[in-house]
Amino acid sequence: MPSIRTGFSLLLVAAASLIAVAPAWSQTTSAESVPLSALPENWRDIKDGVDGYPAGPMLEIALRRTHSEKLEMFKWRSEFISMLSAQPGPLVEREWHSISGIPANTGAGTWTGMTWWENQQRWHDMANMLFPSPVTSNWLQTIYMTLIFVKPMDDRFDLRTLAQSGEEVLELGLLVFPTSEPGNRDVAQSSAADYLKAIADEGAETYRFDVYPNPMGFNGPYTTAYNQNGPPAMDGEEWYVYMATYESLDARDGIHRKRAVRRSLDSLLDAVVADNSDIQVMTRSTSKVCCKANNMCALDPNECSVGVLGSGDTWAGNCNECPRPCETGYNVCSMLSPKTCSDVGGKPVDACLAPATSP
Repeated sequence: MPSIRTGFSLLLVAAASLIAVAPAWSQTTSAESVPLSALPENWRDIKDGVDGYPAGPMLEIALRRTHSEKLEMFKWRSEFISMLSAQPGPLVEREWHSISGIPANTGAGTWTGMTWWENQQRWHDMANMLFPSPVTSNWLQTIYMTLIFVKPMDDRFDLRTLAQSGEEVLELGLLVFPTSEPGNRDVAQSSAADYLKAIADEGAETYRFDVYPNPMGFNGPYTTAYNQNGPPAMDGEEWYVYMATYESLDARDGIHRKRAVRRSLDSLLDAVVADNSDIQVMTRSTSKVCCKANNMCALDPNECSVGVLGSGDTWAGNCNECPRPCETGYNVCSMLSPKTCSDVGGKPVDACLAPATSP
């Protein structure tokens, strides 16, 4: 019988024709870069992992560029997220919608999902269950995806609260550094450190990450780049993953007008492997669908207006969970999800009729 790694590698090779991956960048948490020593020296030890994978929680970053019709992507994504929510292992799941990116997406938009996993083995179990499914296959045909596994280098990083309040925006950097010639790595890393320090000095919160080995055994994503020019070289290139949060898009624009920031960003872009690197500026989105007040299901989360008690739009895990008219005891009719309607002994009806009025 093939090993877990061998079997899973075969699955990923098959999936590679459906997925396309882009590069990843590291996070910084303060004005100065956090050294790798900030992580425990044994963080890559095999404990609850297998086949050389690190133990303990990890962050999955999936940058997804939509190249087909947007609502087709949302339809299959909502079904995938519904299946994912039933799997053990995901601790926190968040999603962002890109406002802008380098390089720009000329398709229907870029969404980035991040999931905090109990450990990498849990991710493997999920992938073995969900990746062979028709839902996953249909979804992956609508996107090019960069998938990378990382570990925060600073305990301050918290996916639950990352850029979720008010007008905050998140900048994600997935960078590929050349290492084939002496000095390349030092120049690239110095450029990244200078850029992160420049934006931190102006008020941005910065974070860096170390990269887990992927299921193929090297540090980085496991399929080809989203721009379909091939993955970064296993030898001669390395990944650098960072994030930065800003109070608002206006605040970020103001910071990036500073001469020192512009200069440091230009130097950084000159130092990386441009075709394999990616920078995204994003706002918080959702992995759920929007149940409209008119009983329609909107697959585009940007269409949702939630907050009116008893009416207006609501969120659901998928379209099948949207509230529907449900008649319960004492002739009370309420808008309940099908499962809740069944749980309370109600019956689905076509509409909640207004009570008759006395003449």
